[in-house]
Amino acid sequence: MNFHMSFLRCAASVTAVAAALVVSTPAFSQAAAENDEPPQRTDTPPSNEIVVTAQFREQNLQDTPIAITALSAEMLEARGQQDLTEVGRSAPNVTLREAPATYGPATIAYIRGVGQRDTSFALEPGVGIYIDDVYFPTLHGSLMQLVDLERVEILRGPQGTLAGQNSIGGAIKLYSKKPSGSNTGYLQVTYGSYDRMELRGAADFALTDNLYARLSGTGVRSDGYIKRYDYACTHPGTAIPTSLKVPSDDCLLGTEGGKEYLAGRLALRWEPTSRITVDLVGDMTEDESENGPTTLLFVGQSAAPGLVVPGTTNLPAFFINGVAYGGPDGSPFIAYSPFGNYALDTFSDSPYINYENYADLDPRDGSPPYQAPLKAAIDSWGVSLNVAVELTDTLNLTSITGYREFSGIYSSGDGSPYTNTSQINEVFNEQFSQELRLSGEIGDNVNFTLGGFYFDKFSHSESYIGLTAFQFTQADEIPAETLAAFANLEFRPTDRLTLIGGIRYTDQEKTFRYGRSGVPGSDPALNNSGFPPGTIGTPGGTPFQVAALDGREETYKGDRFDYRAVVQYDILDDVMVYGQFSTGFKGGGVNPRAFFPGQALPHDPETLDAYEVGFKSSLFDRLVRLNGAAFWNNYSDILVTTNNCPGLGGPPTPCALPLNAGEAEVRGAELELNAEPIPGFLIDASLAYLDFDYKSISAQAATSGIGLEDNGQYIQEWQWSIGAQYRIEMGGSGSLTPRIDVNFEDDFNRNADNVDAVTEARDIFGHIDSRVLVNGRLTYRSADENWEIALEGKNLTNKLYYSDIFDNRGSTQSVQGSPGMPRTFAVTLKHNFQ
Repeated sequence: MNFHMSFLRCAASVTAVAAALVVSTPAFSQAAAENDEPPQRTDTPPSNEIVVTAQFREQNLQDTPIAITALSAEMLEARGQQDLTEVGRSAPNVTLREAPATYGPATIAYIRGVGQRDTSFALEPGVGIYIDDVYFPTLHGSLMQLVDLERVEILRGPQGTLAGQNSIGGAIKLYSKKPSGSNTGYLQVTYGSYDRMELRGAADFALTDNLYARLSGTGVRSDGYIKRYDYACTHPGTAIPTSLKVPSDDCLLGTEGGKEYLAGRLALRWEPTSRITVDLVGDMTEDESENGPTTLLFVGQSAAPGLVVPGTTNLPAFFINGVAYGGPDGSPFIAYSPFGNYALDTFSDSPYINYENYADLDPRDGSPPYQAPLKAAIDSWGVSLNVAVELTDTLNLTSITGYREFSGIYSSGDGSPYTNTSQINEVFNEQFSQELRLSGEIGDNVNFTLGGFYFDKFSHSESYIGLTAFQFTQADEIPAETLAAFANLEFRPTDRLTLIGGIRYTDQEKTFRYGRSGVPGSDPALNNSGFPPGTIGTPGGTPFQVAALDGREETYKGDRFDYRAVVQYDILDDVMVYGQFSTGFKGGGVNPRAFFPGQALPHDPETLDAYEVGFKSSLFDRLVRLNGAAFWNNYSDILVTTNNCPGLGGPPTPCALPLNAGEAEVRGAELELNAEPIPGFLIDASLAYLDFDYKSISAQAATSGIGLEDNGQYIQEWQWSIGAQYRIEMGGSGSLTPRIDVNFEDDFNRNADNVDAVTEARDIFGHIDSRVLVNGRLTYRSADENWEIALEGKNLTNKLYYSDIFDNRGSTQSVQGSPGMPRTFAVTLKHNFQ
C-alpha cells in the first residue's frame, strides 16, 4: 500500500507542476488558441537532416566521418524505448545490458568488443557516457531513464580526441531538449503489465523576451517480475527456518526487478545578445527500485582449476545445516537452469522465482544476523552550465561546467534461502568537470578546435561481503583527477576532399585506499582460530589477512598522447567515403576486490589502435540513407577480470582480479539503413559482424587459465535489427501508425577463461545464449495531433533470455542469472499542448 501511495503522491506532484505551468502561462494558452496550422508529424523520415555535434560543431550526420547511430526523441518514442539498455538494440556492434544484481543498478556497456562490466569505482568504463556533454564516470547509476531527450548519439570507435574524457571503445551522448519559449508541452500517462504506472510531462515557456525555461519530469512504479518465496513455507518439513513475519497462504516474501523512481529536470536558456547563449540545467533522480532480478542457476565445483562439463557427476556434495545446497544432481533451490538438469526444486519449474530472503540464516559462522535492504536505490542530482559565445563571425568560445553527485544502496544474494553469497553496498560519488573549447574558421576551407578538460571526482563505497566460509566489510575511497588538452583541425583542399587531424594529451592520477575489517562475532573455529588479530580464514585454515590490507593505499599515475587522422572524400553530392586511424586508452589502477594482500596488484592501461573505412550515402532523392563501416583494431593490454589467482601467496580462490590479458585483433563491419520508400512508410535496419582473436597472452593471464583459444568478453559475432512503421492517414479522423521491431543478438561469453585449452569445450556457465526479441506498437493520433493513444507490447514471443550471468563459482560455488522480462503490454495516453 505504501509503495502505491508513494507513487501516486509523486505522480500528483508531477501533474500539478506541469498543469500549473501550462495554465498559468498566458503565452502558452494564447499560442494554443492562435495556432491554426496542424503541427508537423512526429516521425522523422530519412530525407530530413539529422544534426550531430561529434566533431565539436553542428554537422549533418551524413557529412560526419564517424560511425554514429543518432536517434531522435520521436524515434525513441516510436520504439517505446525507456532506458539506456534499450537504445543499444538498434545500434550495430553495441551491447548495452542491465548489470547483474551483484553490481548494482548499472549498465554494462560494450562497443565493438571494448567496454567494462565491473561497476567498481576503481575501474574505468570503456564506453564514455555523457549527459549534455558532461562526462558520467561510473557504471553505477548508468541505468538511465530516457527523460525528455532531444536525441541520443552513439559514437563507435575510440573517442580520445573528440570527447571530454578519453573513451577507448566509444561514447554514448544524451542531449536533453533545450527551452525555446515555444509555449508547448505534453502530459502522458501509461499503465501496463506488472501494475506499471508511469507519468511523464514537460512544459516549455518564455519567462522574458530572452529567457526561456523547460520543466520536465517523470514518475514510475511497477511490480517486480521475479517472485521471492519462503522456502520453509513452500517445502514443509525442511530444516530451513521461515522468513515470514506472519503466516501466508501464497508463501510470497516479495519480488525483484520492480521500479519506483522520480526524475525531474529544469532547463533555462538565456540569450542576452545575438552572440551569447547560456544554458543552465539542473536535474534530480530519486530511485527506490527493488533489488535486481536474480535466480540461482547452478551450484557445484569451483572455477579452478578447470571447467565443469554438463552431465558429469564430479560435483562434490555441499551441505548447509544438513540440507544439500548442491551436489552431483543439482540443488533443491534451483527451479530452472539453462545449463542442464540441475533444477531439483519440487515447488516450481518457473525461471522467474527464487528463494532469496536477504537475511543471514547461515548457522556456521556465528556472525550477527542481518536483514539486507530490499532495494537497489540511487539518488542523484546534477547541474551543468553551457556558455556559447560568438566572439566574431568566425570564432566561437564554449564553456561546459558540470557538477554531479549520487549516493545509493543495493543488496544482492544468490537466490537461495541461505544467501550463501551476499552483499550490502553503499556507494557515493561526486564530481566536477570543466571543459573549454575555442572553435573557428580560417577562410572557407579550414575549421579548428582547441580545448582543455579538467575532471575531478571522489568516490566512496562501503560493503558487507558474505561468502561461503567467511564475512568481512570494506570501506574504500577513490579520488581521481584528469587533465587534458586537445586540438582538432579540418582542412578542405578541394570542395570534395577533407583532411582531418586530431591530437590529445591526457594526464591522469587515481588513488585507491583500502578499508577492510572482519565481521565481529564470526565463528573462531572457522574464521579466526590460530590467526593473528584482524584476520579471517577458511575452513581449511588459510588466512585472509584483512589487517594487512586495511589502510593500504595504491596510486596510478599516467599520461598519454592520442591521435586521429581522417581522409574524407565526397564521391557524389550525396555519397561520402572516409578512412581514419585513431587511438584510445583506458587508465590503469589496482585490484579493488582483493581478498588478501597478495591480490592487491596493479594493472596497466589498455590501449587501442583503430583503423576504419566507411561510407555514408543518401540515395533516391534522399529517400534512402545507407551508411556502412569496416574496422580493424589492434587491442593491447586487454583488461579482464579472472576468478582464479594461483601463485599469489594464497589460495587461487576466492578471487576477482583485474589483469592485463594480452593482445588481440578485433575486426568487424556494420551497416545501417533508413528508408521511406513511400510517404509515411519508414524502415530502419542494422547489421553488424564482430570477430575477436587473441594474438598473445600475458604470463599472469596464462597462469590464471586464459589462453589463445579463449574468446573475448561480450563479443557477439552477429547482431541485426529491423523496424518498420506505416502512418495510415484517416482524413479528419486522424492517423494510425503500426510499428514492429525485431532485434537479434548473438551469444557471447562473460568470463575471460571460456574455452578449455585441451578439450576445446566451452564453459557454459559464463555463456549467454543468443536471443531474438520482438516488440510492437500501435499509435493513434488525432487530426490536430493534440491527442495520442498507443498500445505497445514487448518481447511479444515471450522469449526466455538472460540479460547477464554472474559466475561466482570461485567464491561460493554458485552461478546466478538475470532473466529478462517476459512478455509485457502497456497503453499510453498523451496530450500535446501546441
